[in-house]
Amino acid sequence: MSSLLTLSKAASELHAKLEHFVKNQCEPAEKEYEAHMEGRIGADRWSIDAIPPCIQHLKAEARRLGLWNLFLPHPLPSHIPSNLSPTLYLTNREYGILCETMGRSSLAPEACNCSAPDTGNMEVLLKHGTKEQQLQYLVPLLNGTIRSAFLMTEPAVASSDATNIQTTLQKRVIEGSVRYVLNGTKWWSTGAMDPRCKVAIVLAKMDYSHPSCGGEAQQGKKGGGRHGAHTVVIVPMDHPGVKLVRPLTVFGYDDAPHGHAEVSLHNIDLDASSLVLGEGRGFEIAQSRLGPGRIH
Repeated sequence: MSSLLTLSKAASELHAKLEHFVKNQCEPAEKEYEAHMEGRIGADRWSIDAIPPCIQHLKAEARRLGLWNLFLPHPLPSHIPSNLSPTLYLTNREYGILCETMGRSSLAPEACNCSAPDTGNMEVLLKHGTKEQQLQYLVPLLNGTIRSAFLMTEPAVASSDATNIQTTLQKRVIEGSVRYVLNGTKWWSTGAMDPRCKVAIVLAKMDYSHPSCGGEAQQGKKGGGRHGAHTVVIVPMDHPGVKLVRPLTVFGYDDAPHGHAEVSLHNIDLDASSLVLGEGRGFEIAQSRLGPGRIH
């Protein structure tokens, strides 16, 4: 068992630095965080002013100490600034040990830019995204200047099985141009209430029923079975078809200003550049995202 907890010399030094940061800076800042949120009610809990200043201070210190983006498993592509890479590439086992230390403070994961759902979304964009998607969304996420949400869970189905997802992505071919229209409702969308959340990664079921796609016959051909029926799309949170219906609570806590939301997606018009990997790859992407997510 002890060998599983053994770290290399470099990882051990990084771990010691992280422990000191969490104990001496993150944990004491929790009182400042709580004091900043105290007394805020209603929409004020989800405003940009609700973000406690201590978060930015901790982020700056984590970057200075080389504790930034520790979740990244391998070097970044050449078109992404190298200064966004971690100081040390860790194995899953090593990173899991450091995650245990970060977990001692509610502020440490975000301070190190290693908090959900951003880590999983960054991994999706890093592994499956196009160069354009990476430059537009991955770079600001790696910089910690924006946050994101992952919209999979739905109120009407058992969403722990991703093949049950019913939000639709209808394909339409209009005058030779391919468009996609997204409709559905998601909930328990962690981070969607955060005023810094600028992009959502959404899992939806393909719909080929539009006349331009050949209707029922086309849907049967392209469905690919239960595990090939879904697609992942990237949706800007400021799209007029995105509506934050309400914040959701757990045992009465809303986790503001980050929070969990019910989200309505209504007639969101997208083109092929919004798709990740293409049609029918959604289940594959969701599983690749959820795997590493069990560590961080």
